[in-house]
Amino acid sequence: MKKYNYLIAVAYLVFFLVGCSSELDIDPQDSVTEEVALDSEESIQSLLVGAYDRMADGDVYGGWFQMTSDLLGTNGDITWSGTFSDPRDIWNKTITVNNAQTESTWTEAYEAINITNIILANLDVVTDEDSRARIEGEAKFIRGTIYFNLVRLYAKDWADGDPTANLGVPLKLQPTALEYNPAENAISRSTVADVYTQVISDLTSAETLLGEENGFYATTWSAKAILARVYQQQRNYAEAVVKANDIIESGQFALVDRVSQAFNQANNTSEDVFAIQVTNQDGENALQTFYAATSFNGRRDIRIRAEYNALFDETDERKSALIYYDASERRLSGKYKDQFANISIVRLAELYLIRAEANLITNEQVGPNTPGQDLQVLRSRARASDAPAEPTIDDILLERKLELGFEGHFIHDIKRHEISISQQGDYEWNDNLLVLPIPQREMDANPALQGQQNPGYVN
Repeated sequence: MKKYNYLIAVAYLVFFLVGCSSELDIDPQDSVTEEVALDSEESIQSLLVGAYDRMADGDVYGGWFQMTSDLLGTNGDITWSGTFSDPRDIWNKTITVNNAQTESTWTEAYEAINITNIILANLDVVTDEDSRARIEGEAKFIRGTIYFNLVRLYAKDWADGDPTANLGVPLKLQPTALEYNPAENAISRSTVADVYTQVISDLTSAETLLGEENGFYATTWSAKAILARVYQQQRNYAEAVVKANDIIESGQFALVDRVSQAFNQANNTSEDVFAIQVTNQDGENALQTFYAATSFNGRRDIRIRAEYNALFDETDERKSALIYYDASERRLSGKYKDQFANISIVRLAELYLIRAEANLITNEQVGPNTPGQDLQVLRSRARASDAPAEPTIDDILLERKLELGFEGHFIHDIKRHEISISQQGDYEWNDNLLVLPIPQREMDANPALQGQQNPGYVN
């Protein structure tokens, strides 16, 4: 097999990052030989842990994927009150092509993708068939999940015009150097449809390759859950409901008894289908940094508005247990108090809401519950008033806002249901300013992107 120098650098980095991992039992390394970098199953496993580590970076699923979605799509829900100008510009819809936060998210996401590409290009060093299938599945899960969020944030929504013509993001499927460098392999933007096709291909493959159990790493259920989101955003509700129903009815997951128990946990809960692992030694929880009060070592930069607070019944525990006031009477989210708690990426609660939405829109009933019954499951857990027996789509969207608030869904729900918003101005669901710009640094470095900036932005 051809030996690439970049693998030595990547393997060195990942051995350094995860050298003390008891999960892998790998000792710290000062250097790594080409033979080890290219021909060791252990080194490929180390690279995989490195891919998870980059996926969990604070600029990616460690927080800013979610916070960008919610700051961009808030509709009287949250306020940015911090001193950092780049997140404030996201909230204000005054983003420029030089916004440092959107650039960091783009760069870190592509570095995670690049590590998965290195893994997938060197799977032949893994001799055990079961291990090779699992590693391939995990790498494709990470790559597909990240590409899905990139195309949702940096490109037009699936239904905003023609997805086969609208520009998505560059599909980088071959490895390059350690640090993602577009100049080394200039690639233009693929269409939105092509990116979705790759996302579905990666996640479908991961669903097949992965088993039902894999510790706290991705499983077949994790892949199904992200696929349910993908199909939902495509308005392919017939496929979305099947994936959601498979997970709900599998018996592998269960809602925790009290909604407060779903958050600020050191270990995955029974309703976590996939979560980012955070400890006092590894992982980042940027959500805690920007949501939590100073008494929890947070910055309290994102604050909950009275309009959001008023959406809850007084008996709803999602209000009493997950919204709190700091010493200065600032209203904050209680989902992210512990800086060393895991970050839930997909919870079982979301799958109930996907199934309810899909069944309502298709006027079918996949699974044992009607849409009203699925809503009632969540409202009963929250000790809230009863759900309507025959809910409207507005009822379901409200329940999504109450149950999934501050978990990164605001802008995507708005676009999927073509809702206008009023937050620092009035915007239609397909306003150009609700799409992030391609970072100027990327445009300058990659000649294939010239002339491919998103509408509404000037290089």
